[in-house]
Amino acid sequence: MLNFLEKRRQQFLTEEYYKDRLYYYIEGIDGWKESDAFEDDQYNCGDDRRWNLISHDYSFLLYLEYTAGKSIEDITYLFEKLIEAYEKQSEALAIFHKSEKPSVIVGEGGFIALTIISLAILLDQNILLKKIEKLINGESGGNFGEDEIINKFFKLTNSNHPNPEKDGIYSYAYAPLCDVIDNVIFKKNKNHAVELLNDYLSDWYKIHKNTNWYNSHLDLENSYEYCGYWAFEAAALVYLLDLDDRSLHKYLYYPKDIVQWIRNKKPNQITKNDSEQVRVAARESCPRSGYWFTVAQENSRQYFKQGDVFPDFESDWGDVYWQFDGDK
Repeated sequence: MLNFLEKRRQQFLTEEYYKDRLYYYIEGIDGWKESDAFEDDQYNCGDDRRWNLISHDYSFLLYLEYTAGKSIEDITYLFEKLIEAYEKQSEALAIFHKSEKPSVIVGEGGFIALTIISLAILLDQNILLKKIEKLINGESGGNFGEDEIINKFFKLTNSNHPNPEKDGIYSYAYAPLCDVIDNVIFKKNKNHAVELLNDYLSDWYKIHKNTNWYNSHLDLENSYEYCGYWAFEAAALVYLLDLDDRSLHKYLYYPKDIVQWIRNKKPNQITKNDSEQVRVAARESCPRSGYWFTVAQENSRQYFKQGDVFPDFESDWGDVYWQFDGDK
């Protein structure tokens, strides 16, 4: 049986620190749930403050357990609890303000939003993406909480996802991710997409220098922010775009094992293999009868017979490509 040092996914995490933090977060979650200190006022907004603290602790606990080498199944359970906590927070705000459920996850330039979407993909929890959309955008409709990068991530999982309300707006730090996606979807250049991801990851730690957890591993005795550093958003793109990630394994914060786990569990069928022709340019003949869709148009899923010519049209996405989506 592997010991703690052999199982951990980053070498900064000590067993003593892990046990201390594990106890802290578990006790914290239980304490927040049972506490009667949350008054129904503008500061707490009913149970808003309670569930805000619980979601914070679940997110740190998830990172801690992943970094410690726990199984992906254990991480999945914590992810489900995290989304549940966010939903409870949104419900509490709606009750207090007598409104529709508001956004509780910042989407515009938000590292947290990118991470949550990415974890849903990597943990095979796509069923939760609709809930996550509402937690980012609010219940009122539209996608006002999304920037261009968040929108592109959603579009990769749902071709009918609407275009961003804030077209062209994105966080400078995550702008390279748009280029990674475009190089695969439009230019069909996976090699350059990987090069762009390499560049992104080479700067990844530095671009987060203003976060509370930056360099927290340097002083575990006095800092309680370290739970692991992970670029889950890069891993999600590797999986969704079916990229060769071997050159990315050198980055300490690239979670290569979760990519391998989801690939073994659920091979990506959208860009699995160009030789299988599961993605075909508009105006070309359909190679296989079945249902096809394009990310360039909402509600585009329809049945094509082998030999049919895929339609073309003007799109903000650029060149139009049709993707195979099954026989039924």
